[in-house]
Amino acid sequence: MNVQEIDQILKVLATPFRQFYQFAFYSGLRTGELIAIRWRDVDLKRNCLNIRVNKTGGIEKEPKTKGSIRDIELHNVAKSALLEILNSQYYHEHRVFIDPSTMLEYKYADRLRKYVWKPALEKAAIRYRSPYHTRHTYASMMLSSGKNPMWVAKQMGHADWGMLRKVYGRWIDND
Repeated sequence: MNVQEIDQILKVLATPFRQFYQFAFYSGLRTGELIAIRWRDVDLKRNCLNIRVNKTGGIEKEPKTKGSIRDIELHNVAKSALLEILNSQYYHEHRVFIDPSTMLEYKYADRLRKYVWKPALEKAAIRYRSPYHTRHTYASMMLSSGKNPMWVAKQMGHADWGMLRKVYGRWIDND
């Protein structure tokens, strides 16, 4: 997705969904990592987020791989989304992103895809792509802006930049 499409999507979303997807586009996290973020893992002063948990099948557990346990540098746009949530009625003392209809943490991300993501793409007149494309978009934006591929790989929880070469090689070659 390009920056114009991101803007179109975010414009049609209400709080706290706008902040959730804004954070997704500008952090590169996996969906299970997004719904598992805890406030205790956020360090706004140091501009970083500790990825220590993932939610899969409604269960909180360690992330996918050893390399997925990591500290990421917060992009300014991602940090802005966190600050908006922190200062909103959707603040929850434990989880960063909660289901606004229940004010409880998400167990599964499927409802977000069905009832938020898909309708937002339709409303913005953007062809459907899975929410996981927020992760791909992040990687593409970072590589296209000249970020070191190894830095991008670490941000995304990859042990090395082999996956980036495979999936995003065309952006690396063009830089």
